[in-house]
Amino acid sequence: MKQFLASLLFCGPLIATEIIAPASTQLLAGTEFFPAINLTNGSGLTQIPTISNYRTTTHAAASGSTAWTTDAPGGGAADYFALSQASAPLPVFLLTFAKEHDFTDFIYWGYHFGNPNGNEAKSFTLEFSTDRGSTFPDSISLNAPAISLGNATTLPLDASYPANTIRLTLTDNWFENFGGGDRAGLGEIRFLGTTPIDPAPVIDVPPLVDFHLASQALLGRNLENRRRRRSRHQNPRHGLRLRLDPLLS
Repeated sequence: MKQFLASLLFCGPLIATEIIAPASTQLLAGTEFFPAINLTNGSGLTQIPTISNYRTTTHAAASGSTAWTTDAPGGGAADYFALSQASAPLPVFLLTFAKEHDFTDFIYWGYHFGNPNGNEAKSFTLEFSTDRGSTFPDSISLNAPAISLGNATTLPLDASYPANTIRLTLTDNWFENFGGGDRAGLGEIRFLGTTPIDPAPVIDVPPLVDFHLASQALLGRNLENRRRRRSRHQNPRHGLRLRLDPLLS
């Protein structure tokens, strides 16, 4: 038992992997035929994803209330990413988080209509910032191994990246292999990672005893006792009983 308690004291706090959602999502470049906020608001998901259920959480067919996609500047037969960036800019998102996390995986749910669709993004660049987006010193490029459908795709980052802001750029879709591809789109995004524990937290614990009030009360009692003793000393008959002897006959 002693060894177990000692191990808890010296092994440090256990930090669990968690699903991390951005606190805000901003489209920096590109267009939004379906709104960008749908990428992070859970609108198309069957349930709130957690570390235990996200693999079985599915995403509904794409629509203006469930997914994000660009315009189709080249028309229905065009490859969005083959067009000039003047007409089809690379979609860029700024994702901010409430606190700093250590990110290990990128998760997304695809863009589909019940069948795979070539509009779904397959290549990504992620840049990481710890100063709220002033600088992005670390980055990584990812490529999906296969098109998704309703289930999540998890792309490991192969390292842990600390950040409170991520810049996400989409660089290609599945135009070559499936119908569609004239747009770029996704259903939903999340991340896997951990939240570091503050090594020097400030904990405000109210005192069990208010020593100031206690000392004031004690001082008050001492003064009252002194007053009573002084009163008795000045009035010697106070508290004395008079005994009357019986009259002698």
